Amino acid sequence: MYARVATLVLTLAFLHGASSFDSSNIVFVIISQTEPYHASVAARLKKNIESQVLEVENRHPIVHITHEDFPVPGAWTIIPLLGPIVDKYKGHEIRWVVFLEAHTAVRWRNLFDTLKAADEQKDTMWIGYPLSDEEPTIIHHFTFYEDLEEEGGFVYPHFASGFAMRLELIENLRNQVESGEWKPEADFFIDPAFELAQLVYRGADNPGPLLTPEMSFCVVSGDNCATYPRQFDTCGSAIPEESIFFAVKTWSGFHGTRAKVVKKTWGKHVSNLLFFSDKPDPSLPAIHTGVANSKTGHCMKTVAILKLVLQKVFNMPHIKWIFLADDDTILGVQRLCEVLSCYRGGSDLTVLGERYGYGYGKTNGANKGFDYITGGGGTVLSVAAAQKLSQCVCASVSAPDDMTLGACGQHRLNVTATHSPLFHQARPQDYSREVLARDRPVSFHGHSSPEPLRVYATWFQHDDLALRKRRVKDEL
Repeated sequence: MYARVATLVLTLAFLHGASSFDSSNIVFVIISQTEPYHASVAARLKKNIESQVLEVENRHPIVHITHEDFPVPGAWTIIPLLGPIVDKYKGHEIRWVVFLEAHTAVRWRNLFDTLKAADEQKDTMWIGYPLSDEEPTIIHHFTFYEDLEEEGGFVYPHFASGFAMRLELIENLRNQVESGEWKPEADFFIDPAFELAQLVYRGADNPGPLLTPEMSFCVVSGDNCATYPRQFDTCGSAIPEESIFFAVKTWSGFHGTRAKVVKKTWGKHVSNLLFFSDKPDPSLPAIHTGVANSKTGHCMKTVAILKLVLQKVFNMPHIKWIFLADDDTILGVQRLCEVLSCYRGGSDLTVLGERYGYGYGKTNGANKGFDYITGGGGTVLSVAAAQKLSQCVCASVSAPDDMTLGACGQHRLNVTATHSPLFHQARPQDYSREVLARDRPVSFHGHSSPEPLRVYATWFQHDDLALRKRRVKDEL
């Protein structure tokens, strides 16, 4: 009799332990950056999560900051994190991994309820706010999953709102990558949320689990939200526009078109603007770089521009930043000045813009990938960073300039690219509405429909006119 009772008690205890769920079953991973501003935002989020969980459960949660705890190249793409996470937590009681951006806000009580409900649904493998494409877009390699139309289309998580994965799914993905079963369609990493969803889904022949939409991972704050993106607040007053030197890459064939659009839009609101071309043109003004024009790449031209700009600003101590733009970059000058209040220019090594990656699909210790700031949305360089990168050597005239500078900076010069989602390599319509709703953008790229004057007027003109009025008032 006693033995039967003891067995029953043990069985009930086991079942209770198997079905119970608390913060000890969860790991938080904050995708962070080494740059001081971003590192401080990640540290604040970690502290906030710890204090919330401690208050509710009287226990310390497991919270990782990637640049400190998992300092692997390309951690922001998630794929290089799969192995380290599985190695650390396989065989432990961890069941869910919550991935967050440094600017993601967390409400622990709501998030716990969401994860507990998902944990009870054994077929639910990952959850997040669902994004989808209305049409093929360049930022997703023009990939469109027609086989999923009846299921509502291909969805991928809104990274800014965070998402959660079962550890067993992460282990499965790790095995796919390391076995070579998964091969990226391209070795470029542009939108990590979309590319991660591609890895999970695999394809119609052998489909993996689609993202389970979870609307408590919110786009904007609400009472029922488990997470939501915080806005990128400024860190004080906007920096003086006069402290930035604006260098625009162009070609003589575009002097009367693209360059004129720059002059009609954001170029009207800057003090230090110079075009760099294959022919001089005093009307812009544009100077000759000394490098022949090439249809693609422009590496030697860009390095020449950096050297010429550094010569120009040598006797301009008030210049702390260099903004390198294409002639079809559409920029909000006031917004740029606000954002730069959070970063260090001048003698500090800062390179800022929209980050892309290359080569992070390699596995088994062969990860030689690198980050680079994609040039169309504009590249912001401190003067010291420009001095460093001007030492880079191009393989050819047509070598890709942004990739060359990224690889050179990361692997040779110890100059790390800092990502800001406020810069955009493509047009507004190439991004989901939810992505653009998180904050006021800094830039877009491309002179196609809608035409650039309209894009500028819609997104940037109002703020830039206010900047111009303030400057006139200060001069008076």
